[in-house]
Amino acid sequence: MAKVLVVEDSPAVRLAMVDVLEGLGHTVVETENGRIAIERLGEGPFDLVLTDVLMPEVDGIEVIKAVRRVYPDTKILAVSGGAPNLPAGYALKMTEMFSADAVLYKPFLNEELRKTVANLLNGAGAG
Repeated sequence: MAKVLVVEDSPAVRLAMVDVLEGLGHTVVETENGRIAIERLGEGPFDLVLTDVLMPEVDGIEVIKAVRRVYPDTKILAVSGGAPNLPAGYALKMTEMFSADAVLYKPFLNEELRKTVANLLNGAGAG
């Protein structure tokens, strides 16, 4: 199975994503912000990085750029629910500009996460 890095500042959302991914048999490394995620890239390579876009300290766009520098072939799934002054769609469009392979809008169903991860890891297009 795959080695996955999950970067999410909300503990409840992070736990749910980790639970789904581990349920699929993947090895998961989890972090609560982008700064720690970038530090943990040294534990890679990772097959997939799943990152929230809007986080304190270091955001998901910086995580995506760091992943692309270190592991250019790693698949990246960006997720966002937006913020009061930044709609999720705008945040996720920014991630596409920085080469995320797929995006999910929060809230999403576990099945949507499973399907998107499977598509990314099996080489199919996702969205």
